[in-house]
Amino acid sequence: MSKEKKQAIIKILFSIILFGVIFWQVDLASVWSSFRLLDLRLLPLLILLIVLNYLVSSVRWKVLLIHENSEKASVSYLTSLYFIGSFFNNFMPTSIGGDVFKIVSLGKRLKNKADAFAATFMERFTGIIALVLISYIGLVQTLGFWVAQLPDLIAANTVLVFLFKFVLFFGFWIAAFAGFLALRFLSGTIGAFKKVYDSLVVYKGSNKILVNAFLTSFIVQVLAIFTQYFIFSAMGVNIPLDYALFIFPVITLISFFVPSLNGLGVQDALYMQLFLVVGIPAEISLSASIIYHLLRLFVSLFGGVLYALGKSD
Repeated sequence: MSKEKKQAIIKILFSIILFGVIFWQVDLASVWSSFRLLDLRLLPLLILLIVLNYLVSSVRWKVLLIHENSEKASVSYLTSLYFIGSFFNNFMPTSIGGDVFKIVSLGKRLKNKADAFAATFMERFTGIIALVLISYIGLVQTLGFWVAQLPDLIAANTVLVFLFKFVLFFGFWIAAFAGFLALRFLSGTIGAFKKVYDSLVVYKGSNKILVNAFLTSFIVQVLAIFTQYFIFSAMGVNIPLDYALFIFPVITLISFFVPSLNGLGVQDALYMQLFLVVGIPAEISLSASIIYHLLRLFVSLFGGVLYALGKSD
């Protein structure tokens, strides 16, 4: 058995085990009752937000195709690949799995796999940066809430509270700078890191392209956040908006990188734990997470149709 197959099996098993633990802990009757809270009249809005997310993501991808590549792949073609990639994500470990298909297909169209990798990687990378920044804004807005969660022994110590705030405010920037330095160092020694670093270098000096990519990334991530936010609203649950701006990006980022099948199990466990902090019962959070999975699955089925019609060629 190849290394890739072993890794895929491990990730799928991890999702299954997580779901087993989750359903062992919750009251299934309450979970089912929570599903019935959903206002079905809001389903078209939720589906529209996901579709708009994919459309704007495709425009961002188009922006990142530089030089002669921009003429070789239209927005409609990239949109088809995006939907097909989302369809493949249902069957490939982690939500990044569909990107492999997108890179291969776009590489054939461009006749340049390196440029396809660079554009696809940067499409993801700008999205991740936008997620982190949005989450950072949410964190700043909810700082008082998190300080209030500290144990009394720490909260009573002014120095410790200051250190806690310092880590929250500046930890991201320190980690980001250290990560870039590490990436640059590793790029000279490890092939996989070199591909990532080379993708970043391709856009050096392309300020207008990067600005447009980051702007569209913020739109993409806001659409994703409000899709999840409105799922709770459709179930009659109001989440503080500043808390949503912090938590939803955190959940998305963790689901990107923790081994799983398209975030299954990981996202659900995080929903249950992180929304319990603001008083939302675990059964309702689990139902909201499953609804989000099902909505994305439903929209991605259009990608399956496009793939069957040969729209990836």
